[in-house]
Amino acid sequence: MKIFIKILYINLIVFLSAFSCKKDPIINPAKDLTGKWEWIFTYKALPLSDSNPLTPENTGVKEILIFNADRTWQKNQNDVCVDFGTYTLGHGSHAAYPGAHLFIYDSIVYYRDGIKVIGGQDYYEIFDDTLQFSPGFGGRLSSYTLPYNGAKFWIKKY
Repeated sequence: MKIFIKILYINLIVFLSAFSCKKDPIINPAKDLTGKWEWIFTYKALPLSDSNPLTPENTGVKEILIFNADRTWQKNQNDVCVDFGTYTLGHGSHAAYPGAHLFIYDSIVYYRDGIKVIGGQDYYEIFDDTLQFSPGFGGRLSSYTLPYNGAKFWIKKY
């Protein structure tokens, strides 16, 4: 009888451990954007113009993006706040067709008053202290900060 109880006990432990529910924490591998970013230049794919790349010097626009740790953000142009809200970060990949180069990207979704902004998504990569937005990372032709295909670059100020 003791052997039967031991076998039953061991089987019960094996059964419970096999079906125990261990939840792994959800990890978002998107690179953190917290900080102040100053616009340095934008390359436009279309329309082509003599002012490519666009810069603060040839546009007269000084643009700053601020992403706070509490998931709030704001955009200033020439020291005036022109847009603000909250944001979430995501991570994904995109290939134009099976076997094509796989783009790995991070993304931002912008919200105002808890509602997603129409077209309010940017795709980005961070290289050292430089942030690059490009809708092409996500397989798109436009994004929130780039209404046309191209790339917009920012340098981290803090």
